[in-house]
Amino acid sequence: MESPDLESSSVESSSVEDRGETWAERCPIGEESPARHKAWRRGWEYRKERGPGTPKMEVAGEMAGSSDLVSEWLEGFGAADRHFTDPEAGPLRL
Repeated sequence: MESPDLESSSVESSSVEDRGETWAERCPIGEESPARHKAWRRGWEYRKERGPGTPKMEVAGEMAGSSDLVSEWLEGFGAADRHFTDPEAGPLRL
């Protein structure tokens, strides 16, 4: 007799794989703005590594690399938060 757990575990692993989509596939900032692109990626990676929760503005400023790039960092953080909370979310548009 086949265990029903096998089917549910394959569905779960598929869901985990879907959530493994890279930040580059979601980032709306092109390579023509490398500093903005990098700040967005850092925001995404911070959220991916640290999990949900609101980061302090001091953290965002430090992690973005420049106070001018905080909004890009926060956009990346927010996009990752939506992605890891709702994998059906589309790319973020600035």
